[in-house]
Amino acid sequence: MKLIESDAEGPIVEESTTTPPRPEKRRVSISLLFTLAVLVGTVVTIYTLLPARNQILVTEAFAGHRRDRTTFDVVGPTGGELQAWTTGALGKQVPMFAMPGAAPLAAAVITIHRRNASLVRSRVGTEEFTVLMQHAQGWAPESAERDDGELHASLKRVGPWTVVTVGLKATMATWLPMVHVLAAGK
Repeated sequence: MKLIESDAEGPIVEESTTTPPRPEKRRVSISLLFTLAVLVGTVVTIYTLLPARNQILVTEAFAGHRRDRTTFDVVGPTGGELQAWTTGALGKQVPMFAMPGAAPLAAAVITIHRRNASLVRSRVGTEEFTVLMQHAQGWAPESAERDDGELHASLKRVGPWTVVTVGLKATMATWLPMVHVLAAGK
């Protein structure tokens, strides 16, 4: 009698074409690359499509200074009228606008970041300058300076207010001290 050893002659198995699993490092690196690509794409898209909002008060002050005086809300106010108008426009007690030697020419209300800001055009001697004032809520810097062509802007914090003064760069010594007068009158 012949004994059959099952181990010696097993069932005939065809070779399968299965691929071995990917190494663990390859799975992690592909996931990391995909995550980085999505993150970098999101950041680039945000910075490309949405404008930077830093120093928007200075930018609006430049635009207000270039604006025609006849388009302002109030033209030729007196000092008392300007103070009352500004308090009504901003809804809060504002620093005094009675600047020695400065004559108010026009005033307007503009909206920046869903809050009102006053825009006041004044004259010292023959030089005109514009003051933009808005109640600061912590996001405005303490001070900033910026030039735009022939214009110069100076941003200062005066208590809870942000005050931006814009005028000609060549005559800066004439109108820039007005910011210091506002700061002293807080």
